[in-house]
Amino acid sequence: MPKMLKILSMLLLLPACFVLGLHAGPKVATTYRTWFPPPQYTTGDHAALYRKAGQPVVMYATTTCPYCAKARALFAARGVAYIEYQIDASKAANDDFIARGGRGVPLLYIGDRRIQGFREAAIVDALAAMRRAE
Repeated sequence: MPKMLKILSMLLLLPACFVLGLHAGPKVATTYRTWFPPPQYTTGDHAALYRKAGQPVVMYATTTCPYCAKARALFAARGVAYIEYQIDASKAANDDFIARGGRGVPLLYIGDRRIQGFREAAIVDALAAMRRAE
């Protein structure tokens, strides 16, 4: 009987682990993202992009993106001069967006910062840092 009990427990252990993984996996992922959130921005040297664009702020966007519209409104409210490349209207802009590793819009370059997505606090902070550096 002990051998049969051992086999039965092993047969039940695999489905139990599977069900536990299905239930706990998303919770573990959410907890991890809460404790270790992704960075709001990355830094780098974007001088070549600014020379090409002729503006200190560059935004890759689409014409229909609501978050891009929020970024436009934020820039307008703060009087920020920027250039916008619409990736759904220009193949060259889309190719450049892809070459820069763009995965979603808006993709913003402000000073030494690259901000993926509309992150208002990060955008405002980057604009303030850019103004301090001027």
